[in-house]
Amino acid sequence: MGIEDLGTLNLADADLTKGDFDPIPPAIYEMHVHEVKLVEVKNDTGRYPLGTPGFNVQFRVDGGKYDNRVVFKAFYLPPADYDSEKRKIALGIFANFLIAIGYPQEEVTSGSFNNDPTDWVGRKCKVSVKIRPANAEKGYSAQNEVTSVKPLAATSASESTGAGIL
Repeated sequence: MGIEDLGTLNLADADLTKGDFDPIPPAIYEMHVHEVKLVEVKNDTGRYPLGTPGFNVQFRVDGGKYDNRVVFKAFYLPPADYDSEKRKIALGIFANFLIAIGYPQEEVTSGSFNNDPTDWVGRKCKVSVKIRPANAEKGYSAQNEVTSVKPLAATSASESTGAGIL
Protein backbone atom coordinates (compact mmCIF):
# COMPACT_ATOMS: atom_id res chain seq x y z
CA MET A 1 0.00 0.00 0.00
CA GLY A 2 1.42 3.34 -1.03
CA ILE A 3 0.51 6.90 -0.17
CA GLU A 4 -1.75 6.99 -3.24
CA ASP A 5 -3.91 4.30 -1.57
CA LEU A 6 -4.72 6.44 1.49
CA GLY A 7 -7.64 8.33 -0.06
CA THR A 8 -10.30 5.71 0.78
CA LEU A 9 -9.61 3.54 3.82
CA ASN A 10 -11.29 0.37 5.01
CA LEU A 11 -11.30 0.67 8.80
CA ALA A 12 -14.12 -1.82 9.34
CA ASP A 13 -11.82 -4.15 11.32
CA ALA A 14 -10.27 -1.40 13.46
CA ASP A 15 -9.83 -2.29 17.15
CA LEU A 16 -11.13 0.85 18.83
CA THR A 17 -9.89 -0.26 22.26
CA LYS A 18 -6.33 0.55 21.17
CA GLY A 19 -4.71 3.93 20.63
CA ASP A 20 -5.90 5.40 23.92
CA PHE A 21 -4.65 8.95 24.29
CA ASP A 22 -5.90 9.49 27.82
CA PRO A 23 -3.09 10.47 30.19
CA ILE A 24 -1.35 7.73 32.11
CA PRO A 25 -1.84 7.88 35.89
CA PRO A 26 0.47 10.09 37.95
CA ALA A 27 3.44 7.98 39.03
CA ILE A 28 7.14 7.39 38.54
CA TYR A 29 7.79 5.19 35.50
CA GLU A 30 10.85 3.46 34.09
CA MET A 31 11.25 4.97 30.63
CA HIS A 32 13.75 5.53 27.88
CA VAL A 33 14.43 8.44 25.58
CA HIS A 34 12.73 7.45 22.35
CA GLU A 35 13.11 10.54 20.19
CA VAL A 36 14.60 14.03 20.35
CA LYS A 37 13.62 16.96 18.15
CA LEU A 38 15.18 20.40 17.98
CA VAL A 39 12.61 23.11 18.72
CA GLU A 40 12.53 26.84 19.28
CA VAL A 41 10.10 29.19 20.98
CA LYS A 42 7.66 30.50 18.38
CA ASN A 43 5.25 32.29 20.73
CA ASP A 44 6.26 35.66 22.15
CA THR A 45 3.77 35.39 25.02
CA GLY A 46 5.54 32.38 26.52
CA ARG A 47 8.09 31.93 29.25
CA TYR A 48 11.15 32.39 27.01
CA PRO A 49 12.02 34.89 24.25
CA LEU A 50 11.15 34.15 20.62
CA GLY A 51 13.73 31.92 18.98
CA THR A 52 14.99 30.36 22.23
CA PRO A 53 16.35 26.94 21.18
CA GLY A 54 15.52 23.72 22.91
CA PHE A 55 14.91 20.00 22.68
CA ASN A 56 11.56 18.23 22.71
CA VAL A 57 12.21 14.81 24.25
CA GLN A 58 9.82 11.90 23.80
CA PHE A 59 9.98 9.32 26.59
CA ARG A 60 8.40 5.85 26.35
CA VAL A 61 7.32 3.66 29.25
CA ASP A 62 9.28 0.40 29.59
CA GLY A 63 7.05 -2.46 30.78
CA GLY A 64 3.88 -2.85 32.76
CA LYS A 65 0.33 -1.87 31.93
CA TYR A 66 1.44 1.36 30.22
CA ASP A 67 4.28 -0.16 28.20
CA ASN A 68 5.22 1.95 25.19
CA ARG A 69 3.01 4.92 26.18
CA VAL A 70 4.66 8.26 25.56
CA VAL A 71 5.15 11.53 27.41
CA PHE A 72 7.01 14.62 26.25
CA LYS A 73 9.22 17.21 27.90
CA ALA A 74 10.67 20.29 26.24
CA PHE A 75 13.95 21.64 27.56
CA TYR A 76 14.79 25.21 26.53
CA LEU A 77 18.22 26.87 26.68
CA PRO A 78 17.64 30.60 27.23
CA PRO A 79 20.15 33.07 25.77
CA ALA A 80 22.89 34.64 27.89
CA ASP A 81 21.05 37.98 28.01
CA TYR A 82 17.95 36.38 29.55
CA ASP A 83 17.13 36.89 33.26
CA SER A 84 20.22 35.31 34.89
CA GLU A 85 18.40 33.54 37.74
CA LYS A 86 15.70 32.09 35.46
CA ARG A 87 18.40 31.06 32.97
CA LYS A 88 20.33 29.22 35.69
CA ILE A 89 17.18 27.33 36.65
CA ALA A 90 16.39 26.34 33.04
CA LEU A 91 19.99 25.22 32.43
CA GLY A 92 19.96 23.31 35.73
CA ILE A 93 16.80 21.42 34.75
CA PHE A 94 18.41 20.49 31.43
CA ALA A 95 21.73 19.51 33.09
CA ASN A 96 19.85 17.30 35.58
CA PHE A 97 18.10 15.59 32.65
CA LEU A 98 21.48 14.83 31.03
CA ILE A 99 22.83 13.49 34.32
CA ALA A 100 19.68 11.39 34.80
CA ILE A 101 20.18 9.67 31.44
CA GLY A 102 23.72 8.71 32.35
CA TYR A 103 26.19 11.49 31.62
CA PRO A 104 28.67 12.23 34.42
CA GLN A 105 27.95 15.48 36.27
CA GLU A 106 31.56 16.61 35.77
CA GLU A 107 31.21 16.21 32.00
CA VAL A 108 27.81 17.94 31.83
CA THR A 109 28.94 20.92 33.91
CA SER A 110 32.46 21.17 32.43
CA GLY A 111 31.62 24.19 30.31
CA SER A 112 32.27 22.28 27.09
CA PHE A 113 29.75 19.41 27.08
CA ASN A 114 29.79 17.64 23.71
CA ASN A 115 26.08 17.67 22.91
CA ASP A 116 24.86 14.83 20.65
CA PRO A 117 21.08 14.31 21.02
CA THR A 118 21.24 11.15 18.89
CA ASP A 119 23.24 9.61 21.75
CA TRP A 120 20.37 10.26 24.17
CA VAL A 121 18.04 7.87 22.31
CA GLY A 122 17.64 4.57 24.16
CA ARG A 123 19.02 5.87 27.45
CA LYS A 124 16.93 4.80 30.43
CA CYS A 125 15.70 6.86 33.36
CA LYS A 126 12.85 7.33 35.81
CA VAL A 127 10.24 9.87 34.83
CA SER A 128 7.70 11.36 37.24
CA VAL A 129 4.48 12.41 35.59
CA LYS A 130 1.35 14.15 36.74
CA ILE A 131 -1.85 15.02 34.95
CA ARG A 132 -2.40 18.61 33.92
CA PRO A 133 -6.17 19.16 33.95
CA ALA A 134 -8.05 20.09 30.80
CA ASN A 135 -8.37 23.78 30.04
CA ALA A 136 -11.37 24.54 27.83
CA GLU A 137 -10.38 28.22 27.50
CA LYS A 138 -7.02 27.30 26.00
CA GLY A 139 -8.51 24.39 24.07
CA TYR A 140 -6.59 21.43 25.43
CA SER A 141 -7.67 18.22 27.12
CA ALA A 142 -6.12 16.66 30.20
CA GLN A 143 -2.55 15.60 29.49
CA ASN A 144 0.55 14.28 31.16
CA GLU A 145 3.23 16.64 32.37
CA VAL A 146 6.75 15.48 33.19
CA THR A 147 7.68 16.78 36.63
CA SER A 148 11.14 15.25 36.97
CA VAL A 149 13.66 12.94 35.34
CA LYS A 150 15.95 10.91 37.59
CA PRO A 151 18.63 8.27 37.05
CA LEU A 152 17.24 4.75 36.70
CA ALA A 153 19.15 3.68 39.81
CA ALA A 154 17.56 6.43 41.96
CA THR A 155 15.21 5.14 44.63
CA SER A 156 13.41 6.54 47.60
CA ALA A 157 11.43 5.09 50.46
CA SER A 158 8.21 6.58 49.07
CA GLU A 159 8.42 4.77 45.72
CA SER A 160 6.43 1.60 45.25
CA THR A 161 7.60 -1.08 42.86
CA GLY A 162 5.84 -2.72 39.96
CA ALA A 163 6.45 -3.54 36.32
CA GLY A 164 6.95 -0.28 34.49
CA ILE A 165 5.83 1.86 37.41
CA LEU A 166 8.13 2.59 40.32
